[in-house]
Amino acid sequence: MKRTSRRELQDLLGELGVRLGDRIMVHSFVPSLGIVEGGLPGLVEALIDGIGPEGTLIVPTFTYSFRRSQVFDIRNSPSTVGAFSEYVRTLPDAIRSPCPLFSMAVLGPDVTDLMSRESSRCFGLGSIYQKLFDAGIKFVGLGVEYDHGYPFFMHLERLVEVPFRRDQRFLGRSINAGGAEFDDEAIHFVRVEDPPWRRNRRKLCKELAEEGVIREVTFDGTPHRMFDSNVFAPVVLDRLQRNPWCMADRL
Repeated sequence: MKRTSRRELQDLLGELGVRLGDRIMVHSFVPSLGIVEGGLPGLVEALIDGIGPEGTLIVPTFTYSFRRSQVFDIRNSPSTVGAFSEYVRTLPDAIRSPCPLFSMAVLGPDVTDLMSRESSRCFGLGSIYQKLFDAGIKFVGLGVEYDHGYPFFMHLERLVEVPFRRDQRFLGRSINAGGAEFDDEAIHFVRVEDPPWRRNRRKLCKELAEEGVIREVTFDGTPHRMFDSNVFAPVVLDRLQRNPWCMADRL
């Protein structure tokens, strides 16, 4: 397996369009980067170097707790979406959002504003994802395929209310940072089974990459991607409004 230096990681991030002061949310399949110099701490350091002290690093720490009939403990519920996100979650300076389905962990100066939960919606207007888009977030996908991950697409689908998903309220118990337990809820934009369908973002995203709307860089044979919300969100919303099925196949 390739050994990847911090310098190579920094070069990759630069080619993807990550800049000082950026707010980035990183979805990662770490093995796609080879053996990273310094391991998970080295990857965090490379990302922080890329955005600088004024930048903000966000990682998904999704637990899906209420869908699994589990209590969501903001301090202790582990991320279910990879070792990298779990590592960032446990860092002393990380702040976690309180969503019992799609929580996130954040490092940087914008943590309080971005992670405050003002609605029980996971996606759509009033959600934390709306805050990220309003803040001009850049989503970075390190070795992650279009159809595996990237829930920010669900946020855009929620904004246009695609016919193959609907809102569903999940109830449960949460434990806040102070250790208090309380009744909580989360509204997820879940898939419906009628009509039957499957996710297919590949065709649209391939077109958007060819048009330069999505930036793609191949590193050691694996594509890595950057989605600048200021660029791709208006385009994807326009495509969804014209064809709500542009990222799904009817069966």
